[in-house]
Amino acid sequence: MKKILGIATLAALQACFTPAAAQGADSWPNRPVRIIHGFAPAGPIDNFARLLAAQFNDRFGEPAIVEGKPGAGGTIAARFVARSPSDGYILYLMASGHASAPGLYKSLGYDPVNDFTMISVVAQSPYAVIANPAAGYGSMRELIDAARQQPEKIDYGSGGIGSGMHLAATLLQARTGVRLNHVAYKGGGAPALAVIGGEVPVIMTALAGMSTYIAEGKVKPLAVTTGERFAQYPDVPTLSETVAPGFDVTAWYALAGPKDLPPAIVAKLNDMVRDTLQRKDIIESLRLQAAEPAGSSPAVAQELLASEVVRWQKVVREEGLADMN
Repeated sequence: MKKILGIATLAALQACFTPAAAQGADSWPNRPVRIIHGFAPAGPIDNFARLLAAQFNDRFGEPAIVEGKPGAGGTIAARFVARSPSDGYILYLMASGHASAPGLYKSLGYDPVNDFTMISVVAQSPYAVIANPAAGYGSMRELIDAARQQPEKIDYGSGGIGSGMHLAATLLQARTGVRLNHVAYKGGGAPALAVIGGEVPVIMTALAGMSTYIAEGKVKPLAVTTGERFAQYPDVPTLSETVAPGFDVTAWYALAGPKDLPPAIVAKLNDMVRDTLQRKDIIESLRLQAAEPAGSSPAVAQELLASEVVRWQKVVREEGLADMN
């Protein structure tokens, strides 16, 4: 998988951000911090948020509480964070679908770039097309061929309209000329449970969080969305090499706060993320969820967000994805 960022470059990136403004941040935090995300419990983003939250008490002497605000592809949570005080007590575990929202929604009630202070990228993972073995799709080619014969008759699940996984699935349909029937769930573990239980035959989801179900044979990964195969699943082909040449989409997760978050607080949080992602047990925990650590400086994270918003606005416009919702 082509990496957005990597731990190996983290030390160099940190040199670009000197926490000289740390003076004045000594009193933060003096009460619990809330980490908000836009999905239901038990999914990858909830797991990653809890992984970070677990570090707060030892690091800062105050706990962090994880709170999901699911719905509207994560925009409900994003709006809440964007309108929150910039005091460091409301943070946001942002999923890559955040970048697609401007192209999909006419009115967000917030600026997806300028209303947020990026702290660090945390992790990245491929999206994947996952099938229930009983559905009978042994490969992506078999699924696409069946979809051509049965337009809009084959259900697929995702974490909700406007989520990154929904957008990836919509882009796949645009590139292959097929139409599936979208069944939107409120993120979290709902899509995984739906495909395991046979409620839907296939889902598009982050590969993160599916490892256990794959190992147990409860689901079958048909393809990953990244341009290169994912090292943890070298036998799973890419969409690019099977049915959609050039397809390359990566799920990423980042810690952020409202705009104008004080640089000293950003520095403290960035240091925490950096140190956390260098721990062997944390790296192993992420990899068990089919994710890779991807720490960054705040500046690099901010650049990633801005570039991803531009990229997905262009994709949505050129592929007519807003019309496929």
